[in-house]
Amino acid sequence: MPLYNHPEFFTNRQLDLENKLILPTRQLYNQVSWQLKTLYQAIRDLLIDVHSTVATLARQVYDQPVPTLTAWYEQAAQAGSIYYAQTEAVLMPVYHDWQIKLSAGTEKTGQYLQALWDNPKQVATTTLEPVTQYVVTAAGQSAQYLQQLLDDPELFVANALAPLSNYLSVFSEAAQATLLSSYYALAELSSQLIGQPSATLQAVYHNTLSALLEVYFEVISSLLVMA
Repeated sequence: MPLYNHPEFFTNRQLDLENKLILPTRQLYNQVSWQLKTLYQAIRDLLIDVHSTVATLARQVYDQPVPTLTAWYEQAAQAGSIYYAQTEAVLMPVYHDWQIKLSAGTEKTGQYLQALWDNPKQVATTTLEPVTQYVVTAAGQSAQYLQQLLDDPELFVANALAPLSNYLSVFSEAAQATLLSSYYALAELSSQLIGQPSATLQAVYHNTLSALLEVYFEVISSLLVMA
């Protein structure tokens, strides 16, 4: 039933601006403000920590350059060794597996070429057999379709276009029902406007605002849940 045929369509209830607009907006603003402040504080603390660390390291290099740089070099070498070992443990099995597959593929290719050299006719026949079977099957189906077309062209065309016809029929029925429903809805709305223009326009305006308010409330609620 269209909205303007609803018994409460002309009932201009008070819009709940406090709970649907003002309160959700304030909550979203407070939530975003709190998150921005938290992010700012986290970045500030990180920069302070980085500055303190850099200052400490610079002081160490200044006070004891040789021991500090030597310790850094040893730490870097140790970390590099660990990363190299981990990388080797992960990549070497993949590399060996790839080598095995490549070797197997090379061996099969060599065997195929040797067989082709020894007996080219048999190898060519074996290789082309799947293609030949496919071509024969496709030719048989094509001949069958051609024979059906020659025997009864109208029936062949009807069977071929049946899925498309069914889809268009269902689509046309749905489109026709939608157009009829929209037409009757507009006709009823026009009748309401002619009979009660002021009240109808005011009700449309009020119900539109109410619907938009509900949409806004749902959107803000979803943002608050995700925030």
